[in-house]
Amino acid sequence: MFNSSFRQQAAAWQQQFAHRQRGNLLQRLLAWIVLGIMLVVAAAILLFMLLLSWLVIPIVIYRYRKKMRRFAEAARQHAAQNQTHGGQQQQQTSGRDNRVIEGEVLHKDER
Repeated sequence: MFNSSFRQQAAAWQQQFAHRQRGNLLQRLLAWIVLGIMLVVAAAILLFMLLLSWLVIPIVIYRYRKKMRRFAEAARQHAAQNQTHGGQQQQQTSGRDNRVIEGEVLHKDER
């Protein structure tokens, strides 16, 4: 029963598709032209975005390197300042890393 109703529905769809395909030649030509124009516009947008990214990426990399150079210079100045001011303090902190983060575990999920 289900199989026959499916076949009837498929046959109806095929008839509708065949009826629509017998459309006007001008409609088909217009549809192809519109789709072709849309394809060309999409390819142009894609190419523009690609070229834009090629121009922007070096600028972003330059800014990042400049920022890292400033950060490294500030770290060097901070280290030099600590060496001149903290003779005794340096001896206390020389045994451990200055980048230790201390904290407390509030909840630990043990699965």
